Amino acid sequence: MKLILARHGETNYNRLKKFYGTADVSLDEKGNGQAQVLAEKVKGLHPTLFVRTNLQRTGQTINPIKKILPTVPTIIVPDLAEKGFGNWEGLDANEIEARYPKDWERWLKAPLTYTPSTVESFSHFKQRVHRGLQWLLNHTTESDVAFVVAHLGSLRLIYQELVDSKADFYSLDFKASCYSIVDLKNHNAYRWKINI
Repeated sequence: MKLILARHGETNYNRLKKFYGTADVSLDEKGNGQAQVLAEKVKGLHPTLFVRTNLQRTGQTINPIKKILPTVPTIIVPDLAEKGFGNWEGLDANEIEARYPKDWERWLKAPLTYTPSTVESFSHFKQRVHRGLQWLLNHTTESDVAFVVAHLGSLRLIYQELVDSKADFYSLDFKASCYSIVDLKNHNAYRWKINI
């Protein structure tokens, strides 16, 4: 089985450096262009399945390739959505620090273990993405080529689970308009390429 992994295109929140998590923001003009570039890159890999989250930015990123390959089915896996940031969504770092100074300071010191109120815990996020990934792997075949459009946080977790469990979460970068490939056999990765 082959997983083609891609991050959704840019949104206004990306450009403004706002936390957005589960906020259902749409692609901006640049993001729509990135989706077009991605579609041209991926069409030659002959995906047999499109996979996206329940957030519109992943659907908008898949739309250009769906127009090229209209008979390929699409499934939505909500468990692969980005980590929820609760009251922080829609705010940039300065705004969060001004409104929630103690939480912000504690979170900066331990972002993987400290959970501010209304923010999804990292452990829950990790379990949720694991559940979504396992569901996907259990509902595909060895011959499938699944094009998965998700989010930076969830892609980092997928990489850690399938490729390198010791990889530093924050060092993993998945660039918009690029894709990464993980080849699997019996749910185990044996070959991968990042940011093509």
